[in-house]
Amino acid sequence: MTEAYQTLVPEYPRFRLATLPSPLERARRFEEALRAGGTAAVPRIYLKRDDLLSLGFGGNKIRNLEFAIGRALDEGATDIVTAGRAQSNHCRLTAAACARAGLRAHLVFSGARPAVLTGNLLLDALLGAKMYFSGSDDRQQREKWMSVVAFGVETMGRRPHAIPVGGSDARGAMGHVLAAAELLEQMREIAEQPTAIVLATATGGTQAGMLAGLQKLGVDLPVHGFAVAKSADELRAEVQRLAGEVAAEIGAPPIAPERVQVDGSMLGGGYGSPTAEAQAAIELLARSEGVFADPVYTGKALAGLCALVRGGRFGPDDAVVFIHTGGGPALFA
Repeated sequence: MTEAYQTLVPEYPRFRLATLPSPLERARRFEEALRAGGTAAVPRIYLKRDDLLSLGFGGNKIRNLEFAIGRALDEGATDIVTAGRAQSNHCRLTAAACARAGLRAHLVFSGARPAVLTGNLLLDALLGAKMYFSGSDDRQQREKWMSVVAFGVETMGRRPHAIPVGGSDARGAMGHVLAAAELLEQMREIAEQPTAIVLATATGGTQAGMLAGLQKLGVDLPVHGFAVAKSADELRAEVQRLAGEVAAEIGAPPIAPERVQVDGSMLGGGYGSPTAEAQAAIELLARSEGVFADPVYTGKALAGLCALVRGGRFGPDDAVVFIHTGGGPALFA
């Protein structure tokens, strides 16, 4: 595996956190389980295991954080301030990245502090992050709290650096530009031609970065995102905007709106709300491959993949890659 594709993005400051590439695995027994369930035309299915990236129980947000933490260190920051929902993978990995980089982590969460910390929140505390709860689900209220926390850090004579929710800005998405190239190289090594990429979309950075990376490489490969945090319309607009910003920064052509595929069919009652479809998909993957998905993020996207396969979207000659973005701690929330 070479790293020639690293030149796809500008030479921004970067703090290495991950051992790359993440594994690419054929899910043969998962394919068999889908056939056994009555689906005749099942594609070859590959799992891109970003859940195995080497920090804080893994997850795709490590790719964003290499650039976000690199920027913070370059600017002389001492503290990182970011925000998310209670079971935010981004917040957990930000806390882990701060521990690795020698920075203090300040995490602002929606809602009230629970009586018992579980899942990602328990790990945030274990990692030594300072945790704040806005008392509201309102995103603007959470952003105000970030400003208050940053001001408090400054009054202590320290230098805060804010990272947006999910690490999903153009700089952070550079990690997924590189991930797109990494994936294509892995597929070439096994003589496979991917038909589509399927992933969970929460804040849009992963999907936007992948789209921009593929655009830069001249590869017209569908990236099918399943909404897990907001409505499909909201996320589609965010992915389109962010993908455009990333494409401009790396010198790629503009991305046509029809290339931004966001599916809201698996969102259910909203972020963090369990669905029967996700639970069934989680069990199917666990019992066929020994791989865990979570009910907040990857389980819903996995359910979407199952629906696409069962609906005849792909044929037996196709090769579909599922981006496993991590999130396992949410199973214990």
